[in-house]
Amino acid sequence: MNKVNFDKLMTEALIGGGKKVLLHCCCGPCATACVERIRDKCDLTLFWYNPNIMPQAEREKRLDNLKKVASHFGVNLIEGDEDERDFIRAAKGLEDEKEGGKRCDECFYLRLRAAAEKAKKEGYEYFCSTLTVSPHKNSDKINEIGALVAEETGVKWLFSDFKKREGFKRSIELSAELGLYRQDYCGCAYGKQREN
Repeated sequence: MNKVNFDKLMTEALIGGGKKVLLHCCCGPCATACVERIRDKCDLTLFWYNPNIMPQAEREKRLDNLKKVASHFGVNLIEGDEDERDFIRAAKGLEDEKEGGKRCDECFYLRLRAAAEKAKKEGYEYFCSTLTVSPHKNSDKINEIGALVAEETGVKWLFSDFKKREGFKRSIELSAELGLYRQDYCGCAYGKQREN
């Protein structure tokens, strides 16, 4: 069975430019290379919705860094209405799952669903996520969940694998250039506890 080339699908979808894309961003460092790659190929807006990130001080630090990225690249940023209780409900019963397991799938679904709903409300043609730039995240799973949410909401999912073409390496370079804080855990308190 052939592996799907999500990077090629993204490139093909953006041909012709001008398409409105809402890009869900998990943090500033991950956003850097993603924004750099597609900002000239679409009408791009960043979207912050991450109720999984704990504690609040960590969430604020990551949002502040994303604001730096938005300013650097001259793109708009929308902050979603987030409540960590939404994540806690989504993760209920999955607290002891290992990183990359079912808890993460529920977390991806929660955040991608919020992005799709915002995209639909604001008239964006596509929604997407920076999550696929991380070598610690399963791009197949994220794209599968994104496609499911697209089917449920009627907003197109922009398939991606931002780690391709050295996307993660570029995110590290850009983060250093911009002096961004790079976190050492995904964001969820359950995952951090399991690492310690």
